[in-house]
Amino acid sequence: MAWFETLPLTAFAVVVLATLLTAAAIGYRGHLWLQNRRGETASESHEHLLSAVLGLLALLLGFTFSLALDRYEARRELVVREANALDAAWLRAQLLEPPNRTEMSNLLRAYLDVRLAWSEADTEADPLARTVALRRALWAATGKAIRSDPNPALSRALLDSMNESFDLAAARRAARRAHVPDRVFTVLLIYALLSAAMLGYSSAAKRKPQRIATVSVMVLLTLALVVILDVDRPRSGAIQVSQLPLEELKGSWQ
Repeated sequence: MAWFETLPLTAFAVVVLATLLTAAAIGYRGHLWLQNRRGETASESHEHLLSAVLGLLALLLGFTFSLALDRYEARRELVVREANALDAAWLRAQLLEPPNRTEMSNLLRAYLDVRLAWSEADTEADPLARTVALRRALWAATGKAIRSDPNPALSRALLDSMNESFDLAAARRAARRAHVPDRVFTVLLIYALLSAAMLGYSSAAKRKPQRIATVSVMVLLTLALVVILDVDRPRSGAIQVSQLPLEELKGSWQ
């Protein structure tokens, strides 16, 4: 796991902002050192190069944000699909004869509680173990209901909905492990540092530091990087996928 995935977002923002400002200062001082060494009081403007560098940086930021947002949307869609699959299983279980209906209903309620606990937990070990145990119990109860129910269409529909629910649980687990590739984010950070150095180098052409503008650009760049990393953290980030579909489903089963 890369270092930027383990740091808290606040610490990441402080480290990145300080590094970007340092890179800008190095670029500025480096250009002044070259001017003094050559005995120049001013040098040629590099604004065209700076525009090209910042334009490419914006493109890389947009590309990386798109990757993170796609993964966020995939996680959100899977929550809705799992809620729909569980609701279908619940409705079909209500058509069973007692005592299968009561047993399936109780197990589905417990399974939904565990799925909500897994969705909201910082670590998935304990909720995942309970999910596996309840999945086995539900599968055994489904098999028992199918063997004792004379309606093959209902048995098939119940089996399909349970299968879909279990498949979506596995898909959600895989989606939570999908992140923007570390190499992509690392390249973005390196390019941001080089862009900051280029900004400082360009501002030294006429010996004008332009501190307010430079700091403003670095703060905005840091915010963009923090948002990308936040969206890409399905457990520890501040931007989380809403579990409202599952919560509403739990309320409707009471």
